[in-house]
Amino acid sequence: MSNFLAVPTKRALPLPSFSQHLLNYISTHFRDAHPEAFKKDVEALVSMRKEWVEAKAEGHPEIVRGLMRYHAQLSFLSTKFPSDISLQFTYHLPFPPTYSLTPDAPISLASVTFERASVLFNIAGLYASMAAAERRAEAEGIKRALGYLTSAAGVLEYLIKNILPTLQTELSSPHAAGYDMSESFLGTIKEFVLAEAQECYWQQAVLQGTYKNGLIGKLSMKVSEYYKAALTSMNGTDYPSSSFFPMNWISHITVKQSHFEAAAQYRLSQEDLEKSRYGEEIARLRVAEGLTKKGLDAGKKGVADSVISDLKNLQSAIKSSLERAVRDNDLVYVSPIPPANQLAPINGVGMVKVAIPSEISDPIAWLMSGGAGMPALFSALVPYGVHLALSIYDDRKDTLVRELDGKREELDGVAASTLQSLNLPGSIQALEKPVGLPPSLLKKAEEVDAAGGVDRIKHLLSEVTRLSQANAQSLNEAMDILDQEATENETLLTRQPELQSSRPPSHIANQPLIATAQQYDNTIRQASASDGTVRQKWEEWGQLIETLSGGEDYINDYVPSTSSSSNGYSSLPPSVRPIRASLEELDDNISHRARLVNEAKNIAAADDIRPAVLTEATRLAHGGTGDVKTEWFEDLFGRSLEKYDRIREEMNAEGGKQDALLEHIRGQNEAFLSERKDDPVVKERERKLQDMDLAYWKWREIVDNAEEGIKFYNSFADMLNQFKGTCTQFLNSRRADIGQITKQFQNVSFSESTLSHSHSPSPAPSQTQQYHQPPQQQQSRPYSSPIAQQPSLPRQSTPPKTFSLSHPSSGQWQSSSDFLPPPPPPPILRSGGIQTQPRLAPPPPADSTPRRVTRASAAAASRGPIGDAEKNPYSKGTRRGGGGVV
Repeated sequence: MSNFLAVPTKRALPLPSFSQHLLNYISTHFRDAHPEAFKKDVEALVSMRKEWVEAKAEGHPEIVRGLMRYHAQLSFLSTKFPSDISLQFTYHLPFPPTYSLTPDAPISLASVTFERASVLFNIAGLYASMAAAERRAEAEGIKRALGYLTSAAGVLEYLIKNILPTLQTELSSPHAAGYDMSESFLGTIKEFVLAEAQECYWQQAVLQGTYKNGLIGKLSMKVSEYYKAALTSMNGTDYPSSSFFPMNWISHITVKQSHFEAAAQYRLSQEDLEKSRYGEEIARLRVAEGLTKKGLDAGKKGVADSVISDLKNLQSAIKSSLERAVRDNDLVYVSPIPPANQLAPINGVGMVKVAIPSEISDPIAWLMSGGAGMPALFSALVPYGVHLALSIYDDRKDTLVRELDGKREELDGVAASTLQSLNLPGSIQALEKPVGLPPSLLKKAEEVDAAGGVDRIKHLLSEVTRLSQANAQSLNEAMDILDQEATENETLLTRQPELQSSRPPSHIANQPLIATAQQYDNTIRQASASDGTVRQKWEEWGQLIETLSGGEDYINDYVPSTSSSSNGYSSLPPSVRPIRASLEELDDNISHRARLVNEAKNIAAADDIRPAVLTEATRLAHGGTGDVKTEWFEDLFGRSLEKYDRIREEMNAEGGKQDALLEHIRGQNEAFLSERKDDPVVKERERKLQDMDLAYWKWREIVDNAEEGIKFYNSFADMLNQFKGTCTQFLNSRRADIGQITKQFQNVSFSESTLSHSHSPSPAPSQTQQYHQPPQQQQSRPYSSPIAQQPSLPRQSTPPKTFSLSHPSSGQWQSSSDFLPPPPPPPILRSGGIQTQPRLAPPPPADSTPRRVTRASAAAASRGPIGDAEKNPYSKGTRRGGGGVV
């Protein structure tokens, strides 16, 4: 029997949907690719996984090479696809959890990086297993075992330094990938195989018989140091993995550490004898004797007989040498025996060099050079980095256009609020045209009528109401799912109370979901408040907007005429003409800004830099790995965005021009006010004309508010649907837990003697499962969202992520605030951010549309917020009588 331990591998669960999922993903996310063109590539990759990964792992060089080819294809695939393609890769843990009621629980993650990490772990495990199977009685066997072990250490080092950090960034919690994907566990295995490799050097030196005792002792000491480093890594402070190793592993490593430290002391004692240091010889032999005794005590717990036999042989040699040395020193030499702490320390000599196989350190280059014996799959697909770069550019382009449009709206709002405060142009129009309507007002009325007028606003507000109610309903349905889980859990614990110690209660397990639901509920409430502000604005200005959109006759009926004999053009004050010219210039500036925004939108619609990005990617990749990085294209992005510079400069200049013009208009208006005559009829006409002008701006505000509200509710609905799906998966995972725990209890029996002499082992930490946050939506247009503005992010190129839970607990979740939308701002005002006190519109008639009461606000009135512990409807019972959700 070998005195080396074989490292267990991770058993992979089959992926029956792997092929179809890849084809569907290509069809959905690669606009220039047809999935049928990549059917053979998909079949080849799926076949490789079935042959090398899903099959039972056996220690053979050909199997290792097959896993290396699959890993190289995964590495190349990562340059084309994101890590999360919404496909769950599932692996069992290498060691069943100690004292767990659900042994061999698998870990599922929607991560290609997790798949790569698991394959690399299995490659290292197979290397270590092949070394353990080697017959090391001759030099050739030792040489092969040494090569396998150094390669295993190299693979583990690559996994720790290159793959594990990337995997950690994708996880919802640091340990969601399982204990085996931690630096503590992987470091322990790495130090363990290095110790076995150093042991091969030591064994080779002993077999040759030409090395001095001092050197062999230092080689032996280094073996002990590697085993000690494995124990240190196992008990690391960050995330100790010692509780996940079987006792025979811990005992084996402890015995080996003591064995080789004792062997080092024994070899140094032989050197002391050769150099006539008889007292030091005895002291080292006594230290060695104590170490062998310590090792044998630790070896009582499942250590292989070959390991114990080796240690006993060493103990026998030490004992014989010690008896001789003590006898000779007592009768002949009479040398003083120094205490153990005064002996010179033994500095280990390391001979092991970690060797990362080139197939692992640079898998894509190995694949592209033909070393794998097969072509790179999916090479015709545009790299994922290119798609990500294009999405980043599109986001910057769209953000630029939104900023231009936002600047236009801000300047238009400042102009409108300033004219409103000056009672312009109504005061001028009332004098200029005492009978009939001013052409500028007719133009605005035609614009409103052509855009749908009142019917458009009613339709938009109706759609906002419908979407708001649908969102509230989605949240209620999600809460019903949690309610159902709590009911089922209470029923289960009532029937099987023995499960209470091993199954977290609902109000603990679903805390993160409840916190998320509370914030979603708060968002809906704030959105409802913004909706109410918009609807109140419509109620206040609806009559005037109806008059404005009703046509010239309706407006004439509303705006009174004055006598033309005394107020004709001949009697206009001299200040009217210059102020009219300034107002026309202001209208021209507003029209010019609208043209600038339309020009930017037209340029953006035709702005396709895909050919340039592909060319740049080909040039920078140098035909090597195929890995495309988005930072390569920053210079290209900068050059491509230069086409918008002129528009941005003109828009920025508009602000200064308008400020100067408005200041000029204020001065002209003061001169006009000092010259005009106060005529009550003229003032009434002036006020009504001003009402019509304000109605136009309010119409624009309400339409913009409602449209942005619809955009928000549509995007928020996606987040709520994902949340509802998460709750469903939580319910299903808890149901699956019930079956597993019940099955384990059925198979477990405890004798009276066991129960009376031992405590029930506490369950090991539950195996964490990953959940993924719903993606944030794109940011709404500035100054235009009546509901909520999302943070500005690059366009999402990855599919929505989903939860996958097993035995969830509050410690396994991220804060929901990391991915929830921020509170919505109030609706925009056409005042450029300047709060004014405009005159209110005439009160609406009694039969106008009442303000909407949302589902969320109705719930708030009756039962309070979801997260309130005292008002929570789920804190003491559910709507079905189940256990508490919070």
